[in-house]
Amino acid sequence: MSLLNLRSAGLLAILAAAGAAPLLVNCSASEEATDDDPVNEDAVTGVNNPLGLALRYDDKTGTVQATLKDNLGSGERLFVRLRAGKITRTSQKELKCSDLTLAKPIGGGGNRELTGKVIYQGPKVEKAVFDLVDLFKDPNWATGNVPPATRALAKNPDPIVEACILRGNVVRAKLQTNLVYAWDQGVKDAAKVKTASLHFNAVDSGVDSGPVRPPANNVEITEDNVNSQIEYGLLCEKELGENPIFPKIADGKYETFNCRDGVANGVDDNSPHPVAGVEGANIPVKVGGVEQTKCSPGRELGLDTESYGCMDKADHGMYLASGETQPGPRVITAKNAQGTHWLLLCRKVADDGKGMMKTTVFNDVAMLGHNPKTGRTCFFQNSIGSGRDGAHVPHPGDREKSTTMWSSSVQSYCSGSCHGADPFVHSAWIDGAKRSNGKTLVPKMGEQPDFPISNSGAPYNIVAANKLGFALPKMLLNDGESEAGACLNCHRLTQGSTMGDFTQWSTGTGDVYFGRMTDFGKKFEESHWMPPNLDGLTQANFDASKYGAALKFIATCNANPADPKCEWGNVPRGQYDSPRVQ
Repeated sequence: MSLLNLRSAGLLAILAAAGAAPLLVNCSASEEATDDDPVNEDAVTGVNNPLGLALRYDDKTGTVQATLKDNLGSGERLFVRLRAGKITRTSQKELKCSDLTLAKPIGGGGNRELTGKVIYQGPKVEKAVFDLVDLFKDPNWATGNVPPATRALAKNPDPIVEACILRGNVVRAKLQTNLVYAWDQGVKDAAKVKTASLHFNAVDSGVDSGPVRPPANNVEITEDNVNSQIEYGLLCEKELGENPIFPKIADGKYETFNCRDGVANGVDDNSPHPVAGVEGANIPVKVGGVEQTKCSPGRELGLDTESYGCMDKADHGMYLASGETQPGPRVITAKNAQGTHWLLLCRKVADDGKGMMKTTVFNDVAMLGHNPKTGRTCFFQNSIGSGRDGAHVPHPGDREKSTTMWSSSVQSYCSGSCHGADPFVHSAWIDGAKRSNGKTLVPKMGEQPDFPISNSGAPYNIVAANKLGFALPKMLLNDGESEAGACLNCHRLTQGSTMGDFTQWSTGTGDVYFGRMTDFGKKFEESHWMPPNLDGLTQANFDASKYGAALKFIATCNANPADPKCEWGNVPRGQYDSPRVQ
């Protein structure tokens, strides 16, 4: 190719990449399918379809674009649809391409951009669909205190993008994904185009006389530009190592996990098997020290209920629901080779007819991974009320299954106030879930070697903190004997819930929380599970003890952080001590 022709090709490609609208011509649908068309629709469905059909969102124009390996063939029609709905394990397979033909077909010749892909301009994203991206960012989801109109949206919370290519009535390619994942694909492709454009400019300047090639597929999503839960899940795997709870099948493809039975479901999603190193248990709800398996009479929870509690009274309740609790929640834990501890929590149980202890419906599913060496931490949250199939929990980074459970965008309603001091929050309720060795399933200081007591310098930093909405609060530094030393000698305390409600609820105070507890749970040795060793402490002398004095100091500083006697500092971030993880 001559230098003149090379420059012309480079200029045309750069113009196309800069947003020049591709020529779209509707293609006739009169041609019938030929004998060599595929008849197995499963073979042309999903991200690995043979035509290379993919979907991306262009945030500059607010439109969806379809990308292909090559131009549409003779008689082929491309359809793209956007809608609000719920992606399930079978929704892509069950998608009827005939339903999409109600939309205007996209045909003609697309533009080949510098990524090597052929681009077809799709529809503009309506505001009602795009607004679903931020549906679960409201921290009020933690308590259920969200407006009825918002709660109604949670039944169909996924901004879905789907596309089909038809020749006659034969499906040539079919794909369904969520808009936010398509957004990340647009981010990656834009970065590739930019890289290739610089290469073309270098050629025009005489820097390189070699052949022009599309850029390598090595443009990465980072914690600064990630949008989707899928790419966030893959990013967290890079930062923290693989999650053993979900055995890996291939890049972006994992086995699902049964939270109730504590087993992975196999490559075919129907071959349950245990996973080495993965351990789980129920979180017991007790009344008078006796474990319960049913709700209180008249408070049974069916499939249409979304409550954290169904007990009139219990010895211990969960912090999230201010003392409410129910039989049946589960905790799963595992540690990988990099030293990262993963924790999967399935709660807000709904009875599917099998009983509270056997149902696999969990309206609230959360997960976190934390590496105590680096402090790197990731948080994940399901689509409350709709991503609730606890028998098939997917890896958040699974490109086709993630959105069946997890919210489509990077978000977690758990605020930094709850997880401000450390990633793992303990209570007498959740610590009832034990490992086979009798230790708590939730990693706890003094019980696992990775979590020593009195390690206030342990790093803690959150991957994509800004995207998650996390801002770690300041931690209290007053560790003198007449200050908060009795508590700070063991662990950190930060502004917000850890110094407020959590401090009270672990030491026998807090009206709402303790109002839901039995008389058995209110006994001193049950209600005061902090400090862990109660030697010499009684209900009569606790307030006058060093712990009682520390609690008074903590309460003063939490109520008025500007009090001159209160000293504050940042939670250590380790090597990730930068504004993005504050």
